[in-house]
Amino acid sequence: MPARLNHLAVLAAAIAFFLLGYLWYGLIFTGLWTSLVGPIPMNSSPMVFVGSFLCGWVMAYFVAIALTNHEHPQAVRHGVEFGIFMGIGIYATMLLNGYLYTSKPIGLWAIDAGYVVLGVAVVGAIVSGWRKKVAT
Repeated sequence: MPARLNHLAVLAAAIAFFLLGYLWYGLIFTGLWTSLVGPIPMNSSPMVFVGSFLCGWVMAYFVAIALTNHEHPQAVRHGVEFGIFMGIGIYATMLLNGYLYTSKPIGLWAIDAGYVVLGVAVVGAIVSGWRKKVAT
C-alpha cells in the first residue's frame, strides 16, 4: 500500500459516501426511486447497512490508492474530476448497459448512476485533498 495513503481520510470518505447514500435514497429520491424500482421486498436489516458501508470503504481505498501518487496544485479539484471521470466513464456506462438489457427505466439509471458519480467525486475530493504529510 502506498506510504502516503491517509487511512483516516479514507474512513472519512467512506462515511461521507454512506451518508450521501442516506440523503440520496432516503430523503431526496426515496419516492421516485421506489416507484421506478417497483414492488420488490427491501432488506433493511442492520447487516445490509454494514455491508453497504464496507463496500463504500473498499471503494474509497481504491480511489485513494489511485490518487495517492499524483501531485497536483489543486488536489481537491483533481479528486473531484477523477471521481466524475471514473464514475461516468466506468460505472454509469456499464450500469446503463445492464439497464438497457433488463429494460429498467432510464430515470432509475439516472438516480443510481448519479449517486455513485457524485459519491466518487466526494470521495476523490476528500482523499485527494486530505493528504498525509511525508517526512522530507
